[in-house]
Amino acid sequence: MMRKIEELIKRKPPIFLIVSLAYLAGVGFLKWQIHPPIWALAYLGGGLLGVYFLDIAEVFFSLTPSPFRTITFQALFVLVSFFVITSSGSLLATGLVLSMYLTMLLRMSFEWKKPVVLAGIIIFLLETALFIR
Repeated sequence: MMRKIEELIKRKPPIFLIVSLAYLAGVGFLKWQIHPPIWALAYLGGGLLGVYFLDIAEVFFSLTPSPFRTITFQALFVLVSFFVITSSGSLLATGLVLSMYLTMLLRMSFEWKKPVVLAGIIIFLLETALFIR
C-alpha cells in the first residue's frame, strides 16, 4: 500500500504541487501579511495534504472508477468546503479543502467543458476571499 502511495505522489504532475504551493503562500500572505502566526503551519500542512488527498483515498479504498471525478462529488464538495471555510476554526481543514478544491479545478480544466470550469473558478475565488477576510 505504501509503495502505491509513493508511486502516486511521484506520478502526479509537478504543476499541481507548484500551483498549490504558490496559491497557499499567496493566500497566506494576503491573510497574515509578513507576520504569519505559528499555527499557519497547520494551514500549510493541510494544503500540502490536499494536493494528494483524493489520489491517496482512491488508492486506499481501491476506487475505480473514482467517484471524486464526477460532477456530483464536485457539487457536494462545494457545500462542504463552504461550511469548513465559514464555520471551522481549523486552519488545517481550511488549507486541506482549499488545496483539494484547487487540485480538482486543475483536473477539471483538462477534462470538462469551460462553463463548468468557469463556475468552479468563481466559487473557488469566493471561498478564497471568505478565508482571507
